Amino acid sequence: MASRSCTNLLELASGVLDIPCTPSPRTIPRVMTVPGIISDVDSYSNDDGDSDATSSVCRERKIVVANMLPLNAKKDPETKKWCFSLDEDSILLQLKDGFSSETEVVYVGSLKAEIDASEQDEVAQKLLEEFNCVPTFLPSDLQKKFYLGFCKQQLWPLFHYMLPMCPDHGDRFDRSLWQAYVSANKIYADKVMEVINPEDDCVWVHDYHLMVLPTFLRKLYYRVKLGFFLHSPFPSSEIYRTLTVRDEILRGLLNCDLIGFHTFDYARHFLSCCSRMLGLDYESKRGHIGLDYYGRTVYIKILPVGVHMGRLESALNLPSTTAKIKEMQEQFKGKKVILGIDDMDIFKGISLKLLAVEQLLQQNPELQGKIVLVQIVNPARGFGKDVQEAKNETYLTAKRINEVFGSPNYEPVILINRPVSHHEKSAYYAVAKCCIVNAVRDGMNLVPYKYIVCRQGTPHMNETLGITEDSPRTSMLVVSEFIGCSPSLSGAIRVNPWDIDAVADALNLAITMSNSEKQLRHEKHYRYVSSHDVAYWARSFSQDLDRACRDHYSKRCWGIGLGLRFRVASLSPNFRNLSVDHIVSAYKRTTRRAIFLDYDGTVIPQTSIIKSPSPEVLSMMNSLCKDPKNTVFIVSGRSRTSLGDWFASCENLGIAAEHGYFLRWNSTSDWETSLVSADLDWKEIVEPVMRLYTEATDGSNIESKESALVWRHQDADPDFGSCQAKELLDHLENVLANEPALVKRGQHIVEVKPQGVSKGLVAEKVLLKMVNDGTPPDFVMCIGDNRSDEDMFESILSTVASPALPSRPEIFACTVGRKPSKAKYYLDDAVDVLKLLQGLATASNPKPRHLPHLQPRQESKFSGIGGSMERLTIIDLYMVTSICIYRFLRVKSNQIFKCPDHTLGGTINLYRYNVLVTSSCFVVMGRRVLLLGIVLLVLIGAASSAPTTVTSKILNGYFSNLASVFMKWLWSLKATTKTAVSGRPMVKFESGFTVETVFDGSKLGIEPHTVEVLPSGELLILDSANSNIYRISSSLSLYSRPKLVAGSPEGNVGHIDGKPREARMHHPKGLTVDDRGNIYIADTINMAIRKISDAGITTIAGGKLGRGESHVDGPSEDAKFSNDFDVVYIGSSCSLLVIDRGNQAIREIQLHFDDCAYQYGSGFPLGIAMLLGAAFFGYMLALLQRRVGTIVSSQNDEVPTKPRMPSSPYQKPLKSVMPPLIPTEDEQEKQEEGFLGSLGKLLVNAWACVLEILGKKHSNYQNQSPLQQQHRHSNTWPVQDSYVIADEDEPPTIETRTPTPRKTYAFMAKDAETIQQLRQSRVFYNGWGDHQQQQHYHRHQSSTPQTFYEQSCDQTTEIVFGAVQEQDGKGEAVVIKPIDYGDPMLGHRSVSHRFNSMGYPHGY
Repeated sequence: MASRSCTNLLELASGVLDIPCTPSPRTIPRVMTVPGIISDVDSYSNDDGDSDATSSVCRERKIVVANMLPLNAKKDPETKKWCFSLDEDSILLQLKDGFSSETEVVYVGSLKAEIDASEQDEVAQKLLEEFNCVPTFLPSDLQKKFYLGFCKQQLWPLFHYMLPMCPDHGDRFDRSLWQAYVSANKIYADKVMEVINPEDDCVWVHDYHLMVLPTFLRKLYYRVKLGFFLHSPFPSSEIYRTLTVRDEILRGLLNCDLIGFHTFDYARHFLSCCSRMLGLDYESKRGHIGLDYYGRTVYIKILPVGVHMGRLESALNLPSTTAKIKEMQEQFKGKKVILGIDDMDIFKGISLKLLAVEQLLQQNPELQGKIVLVQIVNPARGFGKDVQEAKNETYLTAKRINEVFGSPNYEPVILINRPVSHHEKSAYYAVAKCCIVNAVRDGMNLVPYKYIVCRQGTPHMNETLGITEDSPRTSMLVVSEFIGCSPSLSGAIRVNPWDIDAVADALNLAITMSNSEKQLRHEKHYRYVSSHDVAYWARSFSQDLDRACRDHYSKRCWGIGLGLRFRVASLSPNFRNLSVDHIVSAYKRTTRRAIFLDYDGTVIPQTSIIKSPSPEVLSMMNSLCKDPKNTVFIVSGRSRTSLGDWFASCENLGIAAEHGYFLRWNSTSDWETSLVSADLDWKEIVEPVMRLYTEATDGSNIESKESALVWRHQDADPDFGSCQAKELLDHLENVLANEPALVKRGQHIVEVKPQGVSKGLVAEKVLLKMVNDGTPPDFVMCIGDNRSDEDMFESILSTVASPALPSRPEIFACTVGRKPSKAKYYLDDAVDVLKLLQGLATASNPKPRHLPHLQPRQESKFSGIGGSMERLTIIDLYMVTSICIYRFLRVKSNQIFKCPDHTLGGTINLYRYNVLVTSSCFVVMGRRVLLLGIVLLVLIGAASSAPTTVTSKILNGYFSNLASVFMKWLWSLKATTKTAVSGRPMVKFESGFTVETVFDGSKLGIEPHTVEVLPSGELLILDSANSNIYRISSSLSLYSRPKLVAGSPEGNVGHIDGKPREARMHHPKGLTVDDRGNIYIADTINMAIRKISDAGITTIAGGKLGRGESHVDGPSEDAKFSNDFDVVYIGSSCSLLVIDRGNQAIREIQLHFDDCAYQYGSGFPLGIAMLLGAAFFGYMLALLQRRVGTIVSSQNDEVPTKPRMPSSPYQKPLKSVMPPLIPTEDEQEKQEEGFLGSLGKLLVNAWACVLEILGKKHSNYQNQSPLQQQHRHSNTWPVQDSYVIADEDEPPTIETRTPTPRKTYAFMAKDAETIQQLRQSRVFYNGWGDHQQQQHYHRHQSSTPQTFYEQSCDQTTEIVFGAVQEQDGKGEAVVIKPIDYGDPMLGHRSVSHRFNSMGYPHGY
């Protein structure tokens, strides 16, 4: 079901502006009863008013998703129909009491019974109509792998702190079980999608069975209200980090809006895992713990689940319960009952409980016969060797205790291993004096809560049992420290279940405690349990979920990541990417610009090891600073020494070091020190304190600056470092209370700096100085990446709003990275920052294209000419005029011939430029133009009147041609100018083409930069923005799912070689593939060429980011490139061409031969196969030649023939002397040759063929040996006589074979174009591997297109007897000659083979 989030604008507005809900015509819930068909269960509103569909549309709805539905299933043996009933003990059913009566609750989960596939549709419809349940039917094998496999064998033991140290202590990780877990979660998610209304419904997922389900829902619905509650423990990070798929599960949970845990310990373990494994920080926001996850706040809920008070009280009021209580009181008269109710599980500690009771009886003999332990054992939920061992140990221990301490009328331990009804359990709760829960690890365990409620009783039960209202109510609890309910039961006796003596002492204390103390403890427990029931738990969780989702529609969301690493980034709608074109446009419009740039993380990447600026950065900074309209400042926390040395070449660059404590306006000015806080004596107080914390915190260090001290703990333990930072912050604030210093805590740092020093003050100071100088800024740009830069953003906004500025400038406050910020714009990383600065630098220094010879110094030359016009000679005037005419002729030629390297806009601009220059020429000459014309006329006249010598003829012709060209230009000048200036671009479209999107990377978080084809036909997609490379099938579609080849799904950058999934690139800009399938990457930011092969990722050239020259040839480890280059693979030369644009050079890297000659398979296996194939083909060709030679006779046959006999038209046709290919039925079968004989003949024939091919065998018959001549005449086949057919007689009838009718199949089309397309598709898919290398060869060798035709084979006439030869058609008789098939040297030169269009014989 598709999301409706963008289909109804009114509904979208109602989610933000609280517009009243408008009923929708669609009724919900809906279920897919038949695959592919979604039917509405509730009918539309009828006119009779009986239907409540209209009002139900706007009802609040909760979708509760769990492994099992709150239903009991049973099949009627008589009707064979399934009967279902609600499971009243299920928490999923009881939590409905926490919602309002108008809230509709839909359950999604599996049934406890296996339903046949033929009955599933009927059962699904019935459950939806009667119980509002949507069942998920998992296949039997998937169900076993999902629940009994991954859930019970891997997650359940791990979450209860049991590691698979050996096969006897749990199963190791199994990838197939994990895949089954993911598949099952996907099926559950699909069922939710069938019934969800994503704008209104809330989805509540329960327990560890469905921890990756939120990812599937969030991938389709970005703003769905999604909560998750874990009912089991969450282990510590040391245990959880052993799980192979730990990140996938954490990210699945983080796709929720609210995550609930029973205790703070479980929540703390989860937060620690997120911090240590995903690097996420959390903080408390107004009493609620929140995790910032890509702009979304994931809240943590800590609240244990409660019991259903009404369910327990109603059970106590049943007559059967009262009767059971009376029966038990009589049974255990004079004895104190200790109750235990547990599942048969290795973590419940039943055997430890029995050992404690045994110890109690041994230490206190007087208690023998006075206490009884009633242990109710619920059926085990899992099956395995460990469960059976725990069961056997429990029975053996109970038997031993009863044998030692029991008597015929007394059993100290009573084991009840049968299903116990709810009212019977309530009776045991009411009778027991003490309840013990001794689990070694349990998520919650509600047995103590139920025991407290039942011990309180009800008025009806008290009246039935004769208990007065004022009689005290008592209860005693002995609970393990490792269960979820322990923190909420402060009056219980907490024990370590592994300490047998401590548990025995706790039981003794509980039995012997005074009634008054028991009463106080009971009252305290009952107040908590009755007020924190299951309804309170559900209501509280629902309210927190609504609060966590209230900002969903106030932010922009988009999905990033693939598979289970998918997540949603959420940012403010006013927070958008800063477009280079947008800011360059504003940059060109303005004339007074202020530019503020942070350094680390902005101009230089945080991950860069080399912190000094590259030559490209210095070049861009110089270009910006040289523009007189710009005021550029680097504002950094680094020292003034480092910044001053690095940017020494930028003379006009302003630098603010150490957050503005030191300020320099340009390289020639002195450093200014902040006068606000010149006193730095406090450093003597701070440094010893920081040194103390550094010694106590491993991985921390101190950074000392001239004006500040910084304590860093990024390499320390995350939890311990954060705790120490908080303590250091408090410590320093106390000792510096009276000092002019400010203590601030940042990301992994605690910094102490002077008061009144910040980057914001630097921005304010620079802007106010520009105003005072009379140049108020009309363009302000500020880019930074951390919290200190937020001061600049805030200061700029406040400064430009002050009345000191005459008008508000255009402000571009931009942060680096998609994160919450006071800035309005963002850029993804430092690479985008450099692109933006390069665009601004280009706008500051525009260079004329295609006119490299026009420089300002030439203009000064023209001005010099204009200034000294009186000194111009005739030659000078002639040269100036020639230049002017040349420029106009050049413009004319550009307009006429349309050079291919000029666009229309470039041509018009070039024309205007040349017109301007030429006009300047005439303006410079001024009033001397008339003198120029007169001189030209004199020269032309003198030349025309000169004697007719050779020199005069040449000059006369030259000036005549020049005058003619000049007049023609004057005649066409007006029309040409009009065409060039007012001409409009003309676009001619060719029909028959369509544009279709075949791959949408926006849905997958992929930004395609370039595409390359692998030898296997697959496509490589380079995602430069995320530094990833993906592989995808060549048959692209909108549903294609690419596979990650190299990089990281998170888009991490760097320069790390090794395994493809662990390697890191830095926004590569090009790639190419060699014949072997190796991938070569142009990693431009790292200035390296990387190679991806089966062995991993390696660097083959470049990679050194040091200062100095960026164009260095030589060995790969010494070579250097610019930060703008691409790579191209050249197969003919087995090399890589590097188009180094930054250095304006093309460079070559010679590759290994193995990478270029992959088609030969390293030279041996494929080569041998090709030789064997060629030998076999040669043998077959020779065999064909020999066979044809025995069929077709030669005109010059030397074999003597018998005298010819006159032909008779009535002569009986002779039998064919050609051996039939298929023997007739009456032909006697020949003796079959043995294997060795056949092999020997094959070798002999093969050797003879080889000699023929190599030319070793002479074709002259006389050179043969006598033995061969004798063998030639020993013919075993009869020789047929030849006959002459007279011209006037009719030739004998030639038997022809009836042409085989051609069958037509479904896939054959009559349309020739369709047939051709089918053939081409077969060639493309089936013949890719066979013809790929041959096509590659023809692509380099042939420059002319080739067309192949297929001959028609509808009709064929074949001669089926003998051999027929015809003459040239001159009227001679047709001669049918006998053939001696025994002649091995039969000539075959006159035989014409039939070849197909590819040059191969048909059939071979």
